[in-house]
Amino acid sequence: MRSRVAPVAELCSLAAAIAAACVATGCSRSNCPPLGRVDGIVTLDGRPLPQATVCFTPDGKGRTSIGTTSSDGRYELTYLRDIDGANLGRHAVRILTAREDGRSRERLPRRYHADTVLGATVAAGRNTCDFALTSDGR
Repeated sequence: MRSRVAPVAELCSLAAAIAAACVATGCSRSNCPPLGRVDGIVTLDGRPLPQATVCFTPDGKGRTSIGTTSSDGRYELTYLRDIDGANLGRHAVRILTAREDGRSRERLPRRYHADTVLGATVAAGRNTCDFALTSDGR
């Protein structure tokens, strides 16, 4: 039986696959939309959240940018394989801990991924977007 968060994980996987295909077919820095660099720290109950996938999906048109948190909860978004950043403007943010291989279950409340309440606005230049999550989702 598939988890109810699979569509979100699939969305992030699809975005990554599209990004890889775009790089392979000739997308480059010169024909990317304006981007802002995005990094930050994700914590869960006050502790760094390692190996979480952070997805920024623009409210309008545009590609989802993705990052993975390190052991200290830090992430940096990637727009395409070798291009960092995210589209300018407002984004829905989804944070997931489940792995695509099905070997781990989602540890975060749905309000951080499938029914996300998280959001961020990306401006030109450098953006720091930290997320302090709680196990109870409050």
